[in-house]
Amino acid sequence: MRDPNRRYSLRKQIPARTATLYARWCRVDFVVMGPRWREARARMRRNARGICYWCKHVFSDGEMMALACFEHEGNHVLCQTCAEELLSHPEPKIAEENPDA
Repeated sequence: MRDPNRRYSLRKQIPARTATLYARWCRVDFVVMGPRWREARARMRRNARGICYWCKHVFSDGEMMALACFEHEGNHVLCQTCAEELLSHPEPKIAEENPDA
């Protein structure tokens, strides 16, 4: 039974963490989301769902998607906002592990 003079809420503590991914490269204007993209991805083994890898934004038809190659993660699509944020935080260049080889 509800009491009209009380408030009800659900509360859950989520552990705080910071995730950092490093990208090797990012192409901001990669492809426009649409039926053709969905059709091409449907045939792939790792079928993308048409969402931003970082912020989980769902792309609508006609929206431009970006593509980035993350270390240890591979290529993933990003929304324009996340791609711009990624490119605005350059990291110092990492020296190659074996430059003489």
